[in-house]
Amino acid sequence: MNTLTIPKTLTRGEELIVIPRKEYEEFLRSKNVISRNIVVKRSKSFRVPKKYEKFYDELDKELTKSLKDYYEGRYYGPFETANELIQSLHRKR
Repeated sequence: MNTLTIPKTLTRGEELIVIPRKEYEEFLRSKNVISRNIVVKRSKSFRVPKKYEKFYDELDKELTKSLKDYYEGRYYGPFETANELIQSLHRKR
């Protein structure tokens, strides 16, 4: 068994876990697969009048897109105050 000494400056006082690179890459792939496979679809038992079907179909698409953005880290907030929200909106990204 090999012994490895890791300087405390590298861990910055936090815990450090060492895993094989192959397992780490597999973990990253599985994380991405989860975020790509999200689809929001209303239940068949949730019946809507014909004239509102298009609205709910669009809503399902928008919710699916929002969840994908969330899981891929493209979101801002929560904010403590309204001023923090306003500052975030005015920042250039």
